[in-house]
Amino acid sequence: MQTYDADATGVDPFRRLSASQVNLWKACPRQWFHAYEERLKGPMPPQIIRGNAAEECICRVLRDSPVLVTADASDLLTSPLNSEGAPAWEDTGNWMGTRLAALPEADWPASRDALMEWACARVEVHFDRCWDAAVADWEATQNRAGSLDDIDVEECRAMVIEGIRLHLDEVERCIGAGGGPSLAAWRAGEARAEIPAPDGFPLLWTKPHPAAQDGGGVTWCEAWEIARPWFVDPDAKSFSQTTCISEGWFQGEYDLVYRWDGSINIIDIKASIGKGDRSHSYIEQLRLYAWLWWETHGRDEEAANLAIWYLGTGTVKTVGLPSVAEMESYKTDFAELYQMLRAGNPTAEQCPPDPAPYRHFEAGGIPAEPAIDPDPKARCKRCDYRGFCPEGGHDLELSAERRIERLGHAWPITPFAEIEPRVNAIGQVIGLTGPELLEDGTVKIHFRLQDGYDRAKVKPAYNGGPRKISRSIAEGARVKVSNALAGLWRGELELSLDAESEVTIADEDETAAVVDIETRVSVIGRIWSIDSFPDGIGNTRWAATLVDASGSAQIVAFKQFIPLSASAVSRGDTIAVLNGEKGEWGGRPQVKCGPGTKVVIVADADDVPDF
Repeated sequence: MQTYDADATGVDPFRRLSASQVNLWKACPRQWFHAYEERLKGPMPPQIIRGNAAEECICRVLRDSPVLVTADASDLLTSPLNSEGAPAWEDTGNWMGTRLAALPEADWPASRDALMEWACARVEVHFDRCWDAAVADWEATQNRAGSLDDIDVEECRAMVIEGIRLHLDEVERCIGAGGGPSLAAWRAGEARAEIPAPDGFPLLWTKPHPAAQDGGGVTWCEAWEIARPWFVDPDAKSFSQTTCISEGWFQGEYDLVYRWDGSINIIDIKASIGKGDRSHSYIEQLRLYAWLWWETHGRDEEAANLAIWYLGTGTVKTVGLPSVAEMESYKTDFAELYQMLRAGNPTAEQCPPDPAPYRHFEAGGIPAEPAIDPDPKARCKRCDYRGFCPEGGHDLELSAERRIERLGHAWPITPFAEIEPRVNAIGQVIGLTGPELLEDGTVKIHFRLQDGYDRAKVKPAYNGGPRKISRSIAEGARVKVSNALAGLWRGELELSLDAESEVTIADEDETAAVVDIETRVSVIGRIWSIDSFPDGIGNTRWAATLVDASGSAQIVAFKQFIPLSASAVSRGDTIAVLNGEKGEWGGRPQVKCGPGTKVVIVADADDVPDF
C-alpha cells in the first residue's frame, strides 16, 4: 500500500518514524534512545512465533475462496510477486484466480456453520506451514531467548480459529446488510478496489467473480468475497506493503482493513489475551493508524471504527477514534519529533530517563484495578536497559578497560564513545577523475591525496557518495578532505566520502597530515545481540552489537575475515576485538574485522551478572 514517491522524499527509509517508535518514546525517551539510536535489540522470546504464525495463517485462509478452493486443497491462490517482493498487480497472466474453474455450486458452503467448517479445514491446510516457517525464523535468530517449550502450538492453532470466527462475524454482518451498498456493482465485476485485498486476482479485473449471482439475496459465499478485508499478502516480502505519508517520514502497516460497507474499519490482530502494559500501546497504535489512513487519503476519508482482536480470548476491544483536531496536531507534533529523533542524531541527554506510568490490564484489554501501578519506577524494573540506565537500579558491570594483555601482547583499549571513525586530511590532488554530478545529487569522484611521501586513495563510499565538492578542485590543487571514513585496502589508506564528507580548497596555513590518520582500534565489550550470522546459503556476514561503560558499537566481519571464535560467542559474553578497523554505520561506531584482527572471549555470559 505504498502511497508516496520514496526517492523524491529524500528520507532515509531506515530512519522513518512508526507507531511503535512513537509509543516507545512516550513510554520512556531513554528507552527509545537505546533501542533505536544505539540499536540495542532486546532478546527475541519464542512468543513471537505465535504472533507471526497466527497472523500469516489467518491471512492465507482469508485469501482462499470457498467457490474456487476445496476444503482440503493445497495453497492454490498464491500471488505472483514483482522484483521488489510486492504483489505483481499489473501481471494479468499469473494470478491463479483467473485460471481456476468454479467448484460445483452444490459444494459451496450455504450457511455460517458450513462456511466455518470449510474455513477450519483451510486452517489445517495452512497452519503447519505457517508454524514451521515462524519457528525457523526464530531459530535462525542468534539473539533469541527462551525455548520452544515456552509456547504451545495448539494454543496458537486455537487462536487462528478465533480469528476466523471473528471474521465470520463480519461476513454475517455483510449478510445482514444485504451485501452492502456495492452488491450490484460487485456482481457486475465493477466494484474492485483501487488497492484490492489479496484474493487470487490481478489489479485490473472486471469480470464477475465466480461466486456472483444474477440476483436475489446475497449468499454466504458472496459475503465471504465481498467482506474480505485488505491485509498484507502472505506471500509478499516483509515491509513491501507498508503505508507512508507523502513526505516519507512516517510509516505503518495495517493488519486488516474492512471496507465492504463503504466505511473504513481498521483492525489490529493480537495473538495474546491482552494483559499487561502493551494493551495501552495497542490503543495508541490504532489511533495513529487512523491518522495515517486520513493523512494518506487526502484528509477527507476518516476511519469509522478501530478495534483490537485479542485472539487469546476471542474478544474485540473497540478503540476510540481520534478527532480531526487531534489528527491535525499529530502531523505537527510528529514532524517535530522526526526532526529531533530521526533526521538528527540525538544524544542520551536529549532522551532523558523519564518513564511513563506502568498500566495494568485484564484479559481482553480491560483496564485492571488499579489501572496504574503505584510504583513510579515499575516500568524500569521490566526494562531491558536497566543495567546501564541511571534510573534502572541495576549494574551490569560493563567494561571500562583501557588495556588488556592477550596473545603475548599488551593492547591499548579504546572505549566506544572515543572511537573517531571520521578523519580530515590535506594534500595535493593526483590522478583526478570527475567530479561528475549524478541523478541522485551525489558526486562521483576519484583521486589520490598526496601529502609529502604519504598518500591516500579518495573515493565515494559504497553506501552513497558526497554532495559537497569544491568547484575549484583540479589536478594538483591543495585540498582538504573533511569527515571522510578511513580504511585500509590491500595495504593502501582509503578515504571514503559520503553525504557527511566534504572536499574544499585548503587554507595556506592549514595542516592535517595523512601520516597521522589511525585506521585501527582495539575494543572490549559485552555482546548485547548477534545481528547477523552466516547461514551457508547467501549470508556471508557476521555482526554483533557490543556495549561497554561508555556506549555501544557494532562489530562486523565478512567472508574470510569472520573469526573462528564467532561460532563460540553468544549474547552476554564479553569479548575483545583486537586490531580492528575503525568505521561507522548509521551514525554509530563500527569495528570491522580484517587481516590481522583477533576476536577473543574475555568472559562467558555465565560469569557476569545477567542482563
